Amino acid sequence: MHCHVDLMQSMVEFSKKALEERINLLAMTTTPKAYEIEKDKLCGFSNVQVALGLHPQLVFERIHELALIEKYISKTRFVGEIGLDFNKQFYHSKECQIDAFSQIIEWCQRSPMKIISIHSVRSDKNVLDILEKYNCTKHSNCILHWYSGTLRQLDRAIELGCFFSVNEYMLNSTNGRSIVQKVPVDRLLIESDAPFISDIKTVEQLKRSLSYCLTELSVIKKKEISKSIFETSRRLLETVL
Repeated sequence: MHCHVDLMQSMVEFSKKALEERINLLAMTTTPKAYEIEKDKLCGFSNVQVALGLHPQLVFERIHELALIEKYISKTRFVGEIGLDFNKQFYHSKECQIDAFSQIIEWCQRSPMKIISIHSVRSDKNVLDILEKYNCTKHSNCILHWYSGTLRQLDRAIELGCFFSVNEYMLNSTNGRSIVQKVPVDRLLIESDAPFISDIKTVEQLKRSLSYCLTELSVIKKKEISKSIFETSRRLLETVL
């Protein structure tokens, strides 16, 4: 439910191989211009949905592309990667990020029932404040990608109705596993964040990463959860297709 197909050596070949392996991909874009390119090249793949994004780490230098978000947002049901990143190297653009994220979420409300994948590094409270302000979780399916925030804000996100996409790095950390323990099974989704996690370059590596996530999630939850995650993913996708 979260990967970066356009950063593979060949997005077309990667998508083709994923289709052969019956793997569905929710492909994030980091800029609206990248969305235009990826949407055009992958339009023939039934297993790939391309999301319209403006990554918070790139907002400061790409704020002029916000107009493209407005242009395309009514034409897509998939939005991401968007959000906030208040890590030290991006904190200087905090206000710009908040403005951009707020504007995108507001636009999402004009054509609801979207799937939105959200980045929330050191900014979980701010992200949830904005989602709550626009009642976004009431009208769209909001997925917190690789959530690493506080347990207090986690409780709030669960109450708001957020979903959580989990990757292998998250499952290899004590904090990540404690988060997963608190998330209801029917709110869990799997992601790879490829190629950033484990330098995933092939579909075979992607399969191994996703299989690892399913195994570890079942260990944490003390029951087999593959079917539940499959059903949640299908249900979310069916609401927008």
